[in-house]
Parts: sequence; C-alpha cells; structure tokens
Amino acid sequence: ASASYDNTVKMYKEDPLDNDWSCIATLESHESTVWSLAFDKTGERLATVSDDKTLKIWKEYKPGNPEGVMVPEGDSVWKCICTLSGYHTRPVYDIAWCQKT
Repeated sequence: ASASYDNTVKMYKEDPLDNDWSCIATLESHESTVWSLAFDKTGERLATVSDDKTLKIWKEYKPGNPEGVMVPEGDSVWKCICTLSGYHTRPVYDIAWCQKT
C-alpha cells in the first residue's frame, strides 16, 4: 500500500505468474495528503493519517463476508469503517497499531 499527496491510498497486489505488481484499489476519503499508513497484525484493517488532521480505519471485505458487503467473486473491497477527527489541531504524520491487541 502507498500513501500519497493526491489524498488517496493505493493498494497493490503481486501477480504470481509474472511477479509484476499492479494497483488493485484506490481508497478515497481523506481531504488532504495522506502521510502514513499501517496494517494491523491480521492484514485485514488499515489505519491511515493525513494532513486533514484525521485518522481513518479501513477494513477489507472478501466474498461471503458476514457483514453482507457486496464483493465481486474472487476479489476484495476496502471500506472506511471509522473516521476519528477533532483530536488533533495539526496534521497527523505517523500511525502504528499496538502489536499486543
């Protein structure tokens, strides 16, 4: 995954046949530069922080997920499940998950 000046996060996947990487999703919700991101230890949640002073939590949904989120067969979809705002008065530049939880 990559954070960007264009206010997005890009998700990438390696093609096992040719070892080439391609962008499989663009996550859009931040209103300014995304400075940092971090996956939780399961790889199913992603935290992002931005110049817009927010922290966002994203979740990966796969086909047949118990939440009923529609996902194309053999694919996955990332959705923003939480936005934390009002806690910072300046841009947020870094994020990390606690590895104990």
